Amino acid sequence: MQPVDLAAAAVTVERGSAEGQWLTWLERISADGPSTDPEALEIWGYTDQPSYAPGETVGLHVSTSAPIWGFEVWRDGHTFEKVHEQRGLAGAHHPVGDDVVASGCGWPQGASFEIPTGWASGGYIVVLRGERDGQEVTQDAFFVLRAAEPGRGSKLAMVAATYTWQEYNDWGGGCGYFSDEYVDHTADPLEVREKSFKPRLSFDRPWSRGMIRTPVGAPRLAQPPLPVGAAVGIPAADWAISNGYSVWTIASGWARYDALTFRWLEANGYQPDLLSQWDLDRDPAVLDQYRIVVTTGHDEYWSAGGRSVLEGFIERGGRYARLGGNIVWQVRMEDGLRTQVCHKYAAHADPERNSDDIDRRTGAFEAHYIDRPPVTTFGANGLRGVYSRMGGLSPRGAGGFIVYRPDHWAFAGADLYYGDVLGGDVPLVGFETDGVDYTFRSGLPYPTGADGAPEGLEILALTPVTLEEEDHGQAGNLISIADGDLAFAAEALFGEDTLEARDRIRYGSAVITALAKGSGEVFCAGTTEWCHALAQGDAQVETITRNVLDRFLG
Repeated sequence: MQPVDLAAAAVTVERGSAEGQWLTWLERISADGPSTDPEALEIWGYTDQPSYAPGETVGLHVSTSAPIWGFEVWRDGHTFEKVHEQRGLAGAHHPVGDDVVASGCGWPQGASFEIPTGWASGGYIVVLRGERDGQEVTQDAFFVLRAAEPGRGSKLAMVAATYTWQEYNDWGGGCGYFSDEYVDHTADPLEVREKSFKPRLSFDRPWSRGMIRTPVGAPRLAQPPLPVGAAVGIPAADWAISNGYSVWTIASGWARYDALTFRWLEANGYQPDLLSQWDLDRDPAVLDQYRIVVTTGHDEYWSAGGRSVLEGFIERGGRYARLGGNIVWQVRMEDGLRTQVCHKYAAHADPERNSDDIDRRTGAFEAHYIDRPPVTTFGANGLRGVYSRMGGLSPRGAGGFIVYRPDHWAFAGADLYYGDVLGGDVPLVGFETDGVDYTFRSGLPYPTGADGAPEGLEILALTPVTLEEEDHGQAGNLISIADGDLAFAAEALFGEDTLEARDRIRYGSAVITALAKGSGEVFCAGTTEWCHALAQGDAQVETITRNVLDRFLG
């Protein structure tokens, strides 16, 4: 998703809205964070690290207007289990600085606890509770617990997309898609780009509401097919703002994506160890004892270092199951891995833009100034997708993958025929996807290699998607992406935003691919929505997932 241009959005809303219509999410958007009301009852907190090992101490940094607070720790796996709690802690309220998004909160430690050696690897939710005059308020912190001895009890490591979460975490005034600072939209377009989002994001701040937990049944970004003549919009965004959740959490986070796959893995006997992306930068040897790595959901951002760790793992014989989609951005970690940097749409403003060390640059992996197409590691490219079943972005698309190689081992036992639509009812192809440049020969798709796809990459299934949002002029249309991402992709890939460049990238594909790499293998599901298919119990997607995991585990 691109940064929101509030001025352009207001024009779109005014043109498309019926008189007297309620305000849309684009008109109400604001960052999550502490209340400006000094009397408001609130509690916020964060852990001092994204992940820990058994025996280490978790530090909680908490600010609350409640005189008394406490917390519970819950393991969020196949079952939801409370493993620890503390009550009766004295509350203290702490201010935040003007640049908290980039610099962090800097709050003192309010509580701590040591992780027992018996706790299993997984995702742990810290439910903070503040109490005052019989009223209670809650907020969620989170940490990953990695295995005490990685690879000993399980050969499967799932890596949570924590760098993507951070880019969508708008707590304190913005994120990689939004800034609460005033932007003069009459200024130079490059200056507008620079100020419309936050390029530096601190881990020392709370997660936005909805990132860690969200209500059962909350609407998804991937929508049912749009009825003929209906107005386009993003109902999930309106739902989030109307119910007190950060709008950006509909696109990322533990609750809506990673947790769904982790729970499925546990429920189906795979006993995964959980890691964060931060762990790959913290310890480049962390994957060495595993046989398979799984990533899932909306997995959009990687550091160059983390990608190199994954790539080395595959080259040496590891197996990688990418059950997610939308691999686009290279980030840089700074300040002892406490700050995440990505200049994205304003890569020209990155002080490391022309660094001799390409790993220091930030922006799109496929862009000419980085030129490391993700397909060589992840099995597809993010900018060769991207959108379907969202707003005016292919709103009546197939919703699933059109199968072209039903005899591939990954599809064994799934009862798939040539031309079948896999996951159409989920929908499996929705929100954001990965693709490759391709051509057809004798009714089968083949990579052209023009986008860096390596020899031997097989396209198993493919469905059209788009980079440009259409507006058919219905009353009430709410266009949020428009041609912004198309313009960026044209410039990033081809050096200039021209009509010819746009025509080369406007329409893409969501793909399922398989790739032999070095001594290892890669399976790429190519969509953010694979985890939702698993959560819904789609029989064919579950069969394919088991085929991949069982083969890769050996």
